[in-house]
Amino acid sequence: MLALAALLCLNGCDKGEDIENQAPETRISVEAINLSGENRLNSLVEIKWWGTDPDGYVTGYEFSFDGINWHYTLGQDSTFRFAITEGSDTIDIDFWVRSIDDQDTRDDSPAYLKIPLKNTAPEVTFLNDLIPSDTVFNLLTIAWKATDLDGFSSIKSVEIRLNNGAWLSFSPRMLEEGVELGSIIPIDPNANGNASAHFYSEMGDLIGTLESLEIMGMNDLFIRVVDLAGSISLEDTLAQFYFKGKSSEMLLIGTSSENPNAFYHSNLNLIGADFDFIDMARDGRKNQPKIWNPYVELLLSQYEKVVLFCKDDLVTNAQTNQDDIFLEFAAAGIQTYVNDGGKIWIISSLPNLHSPTSVLYGILPMDSLSSSPLPSQARLPIDSLAEGLNGFPDLTSNALITIDPFYVSSDAEVIYTAQLTKSLGWYGPEDGCIGARRKIGGQTSMVFMSVDLHKLNKNSAATQALFDKVINQEF
Repeated sequence: MLALAALLCLNGCDKGEDIENQAPETRISVEAINLSGENRLNSLVEIKWWGTDPDGYVTGYEFSFDGINWHYTLGQDSTFRFAITEGSDTIDIDFWVRSIDDQDTRDDSPAYLKIPLKNTAPEVTFLNDLIPSDTVFNLLTIAWKATDLDGFSSIKSVEIRLNNGAWLSFSPRMLEEGVELGSIIPIDPNANGNASAHFYSEMGDLIGTLESLEIMGMNDLFIRVVDLAGSISLEDTLAQFYFKGKSSEMLLIGTSSENPNAFYHSNLNLIGADFDFIDMARDGRKNQPKIWNPYVELLLSQYEKVVLFCKDDLVTNAQTNQDDIFLEFAAAGIQTYVNDGGKIWIISSLPNLHSPTSVLYGILPMDSLSSSPLPSQARLPIDSLAEGLNGFPDLTSNALITIDPFYVSSDAEVIYTAQLTKSLGWYGPEDGCIGARRKIGGQTSMVFMSVDLHKLNKNSAATQALFDKVINQEF
């Protein structure tokens, strides 16, 4: 065998002559894609190829979409997402691939494939878990998600419509697929019946105007998206929600599971205060915000005065699935409201050993709470006083109350101290501060009380005097 090889070389090779390198060959896994009409491929396409070299080995590949500009790869397959020209429903993509051998020689006859593509219509859906179920108060914050097999960047516009009004069209506010938010607020907050509304982005930018909002009535909201090719998605509908409008300059919000609604209604009525009321604890907290930001900020901003009574109940944030007290999730909106000149009275018990890094420290007029370990408690016995300072009336407990004294912030004034008793080694603020106020420019902007106020109602005349003091004098 060796002798035969030598003989062939003697007959066919000149002494010292190099054998010329042969170019590699390239193949694509399919020779042609013969599809037309609705059978064309969508813009996401997987292509496979391979190469052979008769006198060496393949070290890599280059592919091109114009036969001029080439892109190097070591792989033998790739998934491409092609962009369809705006205004077109179909397009043909030219694809070349060539092998490179160990002598850096390229296939001089690259493999070629024409790829017939068609546009795929986009899709959009409301995220119902983040939208109120049946009744909205003064505004509606919505969440939606749009998708497109041709890539999120191919979505040209989002369109929404209220009832029989015109479509409002706007560009997606995101650069990639994800949840988008928007809020609908009446242009005239005191309007009733058919009205126009502003539509704001998550960041508070005014996007446009929607017509045909039925205030104090039932509404349908529609959404669709349009891609670069002009294809329109199927509509999704938020059907038959009641839009309750604003009727007063003061808002009362209740979030306490103990449901002391009658106590607050009665005392506000006795001092002649008009108010809107939202019960966020009833019916499994269905009126609680699903999207806290920017909902809380936008809701509060419509009112001159706000009364918010809470409890140390844990509630769930539908966006994050985290559990915390109501005030933690509402804190950012409360801060913005106060910064913009709003006036708010917050009444809320607080959890034992509430997080020392809570955002509430500084937003509320307190620096910290007691760090005494559980199960220690501070208590206000029945018939004990919460002593009022700075013109606030004394209050008397009608039950044994577990209270949450706090260290007041340096920019605030103490308005209530409690005749507390210490249980199981409790230690904390020696003055027993359970109430403070903060002023901005000489005007009270926030009153905070860390106690269940409806349990300090032994002297109803004193309680009524407190409501008058805060609502009619401080605010």
